[in-house]
Amino acid sequence: MAWRTKLLKHSHTILRVAGYVLASLFLLLCLAAYGVPGTWVQPLLDSAVPAETGRLTVERVSYRLSEGFVLERPLLCEPDGHVLASAERCAVDLRFFSFAEFADRIEGLSLDTLYLDPEFGTVTLEHLSADSGDGLTAKALTVCAEDGYVLARFDQAFAKLRDGSLINLPGLLESLSVDALYVAQIRYDPNRVIERELPPPELRPPFPDLSQIPLPDLKNLPIRLVDPDILEMRARVIEGLLTSGEGVVRINGIRADVDGSGRQLAEADVLLDLPNALAKASIRGFIYHDNLNGLWRAIDLPIIEDYTSNATLNGPAWGDCAFTIGFNVYDDIFDLRANLIAPQGGTYLGVPFDEASGAISCHSIWYTKAEISPLILRRDGRAVATCDFRIDAPANKLSFSVQSNGLSPEEFITFLELPESATIPSLEAEVPPSVDLSGHFPYYDETTPGTIFLQGHIAAPQGVRIDKLNVASASTNLSMRNGVLSFNELDVTLPRGGTANGALSFTIPDDDTPSTLSAAIHLEDASLADLLGPYGQDALSKCVVTGFVDLRGRLDDTFPKSLQAEYNLTVDGGLIQRLPLFAGLTDLLADHVPGIASVTDSSSARLVGTTDGGIFNIPDFSLDGDLLSIEGPATYDLPNDNLDAEVTAGNFKEDSFMGRLTRWATVPVNRFLWRVHVSGPIAAPEWVIVTFIGRFFDRAPDEKD
Repeated sequence: MAWRTKLLKHSHTILRVAGYVLASLFLLLCLAAYGVPGTWVQPLLDSAVPAETGRLTVERVSYRLSEGFVLERPLLCEPDGHVLASAERCAVDLRFFSFAEFADRIEGLSLDTLYLDPEFGTVTLEHLSADSGDGLTAKALTVCAEDGYVLARFDQAFAKLRDGSLINLPGLLESLSVDALYVAQIRYDPNRVIERELPPPELRPPFPDLSQIPLPDLKNLPIRLVDPDILEMRARVIEGLLTSGEGVVRINGIRADVDGSGRQLAEADVLLDLPNALAKASIRGFIYHDNLNGLWRAIDLPIIEDYTSNATLNGPAWGDCAFTIGFNVYDDIFDLRANLIAPQGGTYLGVPFDEASGAISCHSIWYTKAEISPLILRRDGRAVATCDFRIDAPANKLSFSVQSNGLSPEEFITFLELPESATIPSLEAEVPPSVDLSGHFPYYDETTPGTIFLQGHIAAPQGVRIDKLNVASASTNLSMRNGVLSFNELDVTLPRGGTANGALSFTIPDDDTPSTLSAAIHLEDASLADLLGPYGQDALSKCVVTGFVDLRGRLDDTFPKSLQAEYNLTVDGGLIQRLPLFAGLTDLLADHVPGIASVTDSSSARLVGTTDGGIFNIPDFSLDGDLLSIEGPATYDLPNDNLDAEVTAGNFKEDSFMGRLTRWATVPVNRFLWRVHVSGPIAAPEWVIVTFIGRFFDRAPDEKD
């Protein structure tokens, strides 16, 4: 019973001590919950951060049972005061009853409104929390360059973790999922693509040693990206296995659900070799058009993008693409090979197709050489155009060859992006022409008519329309050199029969200088109705013309005055005298020789002369009718539309038996009676008999007395 007596004797002392202890603990808990000023723990923070790194300060330090130690507004600054990192709050949950190192005792970590300022820009993070039980969650990450350009961002990332110390976080990862990951387009100096030569080594910027970048040791970590936009390449879901370590990052077995249907899939493998500064990738499967353009931009291939951006596809393309690229552009390591098929059709520069396929290869960066060969467009199951494009950047040259038997002329010109010119006649064809064409023009410099070289052959087998002129068929060799577009070995068949052969050329200046036209055409039994019918001369349906025309002139408002020509034409078997030009002659004959107009329909004509400055000089003109022929020199002023001729009429056709028999005896009479002067506009000239007898017959009745 003695011990009870002693206990009762000292109980008040024990209670007093316990009260002091509890009161002290309560005060400590209140102080911890409320926090202490950061200046109280500054010496501890200074000892934790080396002076050469900077200085870490906090506004207040508190403790929460659910979170651990809470640092409010931690701020890490360089010795010169530049802010390296900051946050609104940082919570660290420590395991107290352990003899392990401080870092190994961290059981949980969370950050709110994190800001980092690395050398390349800034990083902000709305929230980060890591716990071995709950996993790792990050929200609203944004990485910006120094000028504010967004390099990367995501809405949310979640990683499932194994049990273990958070200091070994990479090794705890079991899986990683990221929502709305965005990686921006890589931006290069555009002058790098334009330059022709590498700068000397002393002017090249130093390239960092990427092998010094610490990489976590990961093996086949499952990753899942939802709605990613990586270098402008998008998909609904991307999944793969991530492996990293010893300077190498691999993502193998990548499967991309392109549109979320689960049917249009793409597979890929990616390798980043940091010690050698190389990236390799291969992609197979369905790729949307926007993803293709994003790929070309991501690996800095505007050469290829220039062509693919001209296309619109009705669905995803199927592709098989592999490339290797060096991170240091001065090493000039680059190689690309791709095969693409667009099975659902689309358009190229507005030219429709049912299916397209193309093979692409590209080598080097500074001395880029690329090929798109072959590019095939199909309609109704057959190839309508096959093209090869070859780009030689050091030579500033883009070469091409194309074969087509299914594109209209307008589609063909559009497809090749040839410069339009109002001086080139419009061309239409009922059946698409057959075209075999090759050439080259500058790749970097502005393409002008003078820098285009073309050569090839065009054949239109049926129903061709050149401006207003309809022809049955046409074929020609085509060439363009130094701004001159030439159609040589031109062979045209007219709808009513007859042919036109020769050459035609247009000059297409690079400036506002007027274009010129040159033509040397040989006609053989060509129907004048076909040649002149589109211009309102349908009355000549029975006329055929044989001979040649050689002309040239400027194609502008001064064309009539600049026209120069030489011609020798014969027209047979028509109704030439029914033209408005001869209406005055018909009236004149009807007044003086009753009934003669009815026998002047069937006629032939011969026209020989030259033209200079728009003035037609015709020293040898003849027109033969059944009972009447006309011959003599003539002059026609085209700019002023004025005909001036003095012709002599004869009996019968000049080359007929009766004409030759009677002409020698009737010459004095004809020259005395039937010499006629023609003057005025060619559509309605005035015909006047200029002989003495003619004037006598033209006198009024009261003057005959």
